[in-house]
Amino acid sequence: MNNLRNAIGRWTVLVACACVVASGAMAQERSLTLQQAIDLALHANHSLRAASYQVLAEEENRRIAKSNYFPAITNESNLLHITDLQRVEVPVGAFGSGIPASNTFLTQGTETFESSGTMIAQPITQLIKIHQQNKIAAAEVNLSQASLQKASTDVVFRVHELYYRVLTSQLQKEAAELQITSGSENLNESVEQVKNGSLLEVAQLESRASLLEAKQTLLNTDMEIADLTIQLNDVLGLPLNTKLVLDPNVDVPLDLPPREQSLQIALNGNPEIKEAVQTLAKAQAAHSAAKAEYIPDVTAFARHSYQNGVPFLDRNFGTFGIHLTYDVFDSGKRRALVRERRDEVSQAEENLDRVKDEIEVRINMIYNRLEVARAMVEVRKEYLTARQENARLSEDQFKQGITLASQRDASRAQAMKARAGLLDASLNYLLARDDLNRALGATDSLAVH
Repeated sequence: MNNLRNAIGRWTVLVACACVVASGAMAQERSLTLQQAIDLALHANHSLRAASYQVLAEEENRRIAKSNYFPAITNESNLLHITDLQRVEVPVGAFGSGIPASNTFLTQGTETFESSGTMIAQPITQLIKIHQQNKIAAAEVNLSQASLQKASTDVVFRVHELYYRVLTSQLQKEAAELQITSGSENLNESVEQVKNGSLLEVAQLESRASLLEAKQTLLNTDMEIADLTIQLNDVLGLPLNTKLVLDPNVDVPLDLPPREQSLQIALNGNPEIKEAVQTLAKAQAAHSAAKAEYIPDVTAFARHSYQNGVPFLDRNFGTFGIHLTYDVFDSGKRRALVRERRDEVSQAEENLDRVKDEIEVRINMIYNRLEVARAMVEVRKEYLTARQENARLSEDQFKQGITLASQRDASRAQAMKARAGLLDASLNYLLARDDLNRALGATDSLAVH
C-alpha cells in the first residue's frame, strides 16, 4: 500500500511538472519597441476604450439636446368603447301637430369609436432653455474628451515606467549573474588558498557570504521582472503570461522648453484645467437655464384630427394656435434653483483657480526634478565609462596572467551594474519628462522620445 501511494505521489509530481512545462511552452513571446508598446496600449487598454465609449455617448447626448430646437410631430390615436350613447330628446309636437306623438330619444354616434390626431409643435420661448441645455451637453462632451486625454497620458506614462523598469531589472539580473560567476570563482580560489595556508578561513567564509548574497539578489530580481512583466502585459492588453523582448535602445533627449513657455502651454492644454473650464461652462449654462424658468412656455402648434363615431363633430378637421403654460406659484422653487446654480458657478470658478495654481506648482517641482535627474545622468555616464575601462584593463591583465578570473568577472559585474545605474538614472529623467508632458497635456510628445 505504501509503495502504491509513493508511486501515485511520484506520478502526481510528474504530471504537475509536465503541466508547468507545457504552460511555459504555450506562453507567447513578443518583441516590442517602446513606440510599439505605446501604440498597443493606446489601442487595447481597457480604461482608454471605456473612456472613448463615454465620449461617443456624450456626443449622442448632445445630438439629443440639439434635436429639441426643431419642431416635433406627434400622433395620438384612441379606440374607445362607451357604455351608453348620447341621446337627443325630441318632445311631443316638435315637428307639428302630433309629430311626434310622444317624447322620442334619438341616439347619437356609436358605442365604439376611434379618433386620431397628428400635431406639429414648435417651441418658442423654450428655445432659451434649450440653448442652455445644448451648452451643457457640449460641456459634457468636452469633459469626456478631457478625461480621455488625461487617461491617454496616464497610460503612456505607465507604459514608459514599466518598460524602463523591466529593462533596468534585466540589466540588474545580468549584473547579479556575473556577480554569482565571480563569487563562485572567488570561493574556489579561496578554498585553494586556505588549503595552501595563504589565506585565513574567515576570508573563505566571507567569499561564501558574498556568493549567497548575489544569489539572493538574483532571486529578488527574477521576481521583480516577473511582476513588472505581468503589469506591463495588463496595460498593453496582452495575455498576462506573454514573454516580452524589449528593445534596450532608448533615446534620452536632454533639451527642455523654458519654464514660462511650459506653464503657458499647460494653461491651454492641461486636461485637468480643461475639465475645470468645462465644469465652469456647464455651471454657467445651468445658471442661465435656471433663470429661464421664469419665462412662460409658449408653443405654436397645428393639428389635424380624424374621428369616427363621435357625435356633432366632422370626421376630419384642423386646429392651430398657441399654447401657453406658466407656474404662477411654486413656493420659491425657481428662486432657490437660481441661487443653487449661482453657488455652483462660484464653486467652479474657485476650482479653476485652484487647479491653475496646482499646475503651476507642479511644473516648477518637475523642472527641479529634471535638473537633478539630468545632472545624475551625466554623472552616471562618466561612472559607466570608468567602469568599462576598468573591465577592459582587467580583461587584458587576465589574458597576461596578472589577475585572477574572479577579479576579471568582478570588474565585468561592476560595469554591468554601472550600465544598469545609467539606465535607472535615465529612467528617472524620462519619467520626470513624461510627468511634464502630462502636465502640458501633450500626448504626442509623450509618445515620441
